[in-house]
Amino acid sequence: MKQKLIVLLLWGFILFGLIVGYQMKGNYEVNKMLSHMKCKYGEEFTHVESYGGQPGKPYITMLVERKANPSQVALVRVRSYNGRRYYEDNFLAYLLMDELEEKVLALAEKSFGKCKLYYKIPVFVFPGEFGADMSAEDFLKNPYAMAQFYIYPKSASRDKESWEKKMQSFINRNAGEGYQIRGTLSLPATEDNYEMIQKDNFAESDYLGYETFGELVFSMDQEGKTRYVRWINR
Repeated sequence: MKQKLIVLLLWGFILFGLIVGYQMKGNYEVNKMLSHMKCKYGEEFTHVESYGGQPGKPYITMLVERKANPSQVALVRVRSYNGRRYYEDNFLAYLLMDELEEKVLALAEKSFGKCKLYYKIPVFVFPGEFGADMSAEDFLKNPYAMAQFYIYPKSASRDKESWEKKMQSFINRNAGEGYQIRGTLSLPATEDNYEMIQKDNFAESDYLGYETFGELVFSMDQEGKTRYVRWINR
């Protein structure tokens, strides 16, 4: 009985040591990643939580929030390869968002008329070479940015063939600028539905009672050509 108790105590100490060691390693990684973000962007971030299932993976990913604007939650990842550590994140998307929307909206309105256009913050990290000083122009031209936009025209036209032609015009305009983008052209069923969509709710439109008479999804390839344009059912 005494021997069993000693064995249990030993296993308890071992388990406690493993837990403490794991926590210390986790805190070290969190601090290193926060330090990287501060060094790269020149401002403070706070740790939110780990992201995704990662046990056994050669990387660690976590969510951080910008202290100056806690609504901006970014992904940060550190991965190991050939004995080196590489840091990647997607915070640049927040820094460039307004300028990205401005540039692509100018092209969209030439093809679709008055419309609303919103950039979707990605749920993946950008390669390490995406520096804090990267321009919106270079971002839109980089295939690894995979810039995604949601477009809502005000026009009430229900001629789908006409919208397909306008979409091709829009793609051609982007190709002329060297941009490589993808996204969705959502055609509101009524003007009320158009007015319903705003910057803070477009990503949750399915839950707002928003109705559309058609949505055209598109993607461009690395040569700026059309990869696909197709109608989808909501």
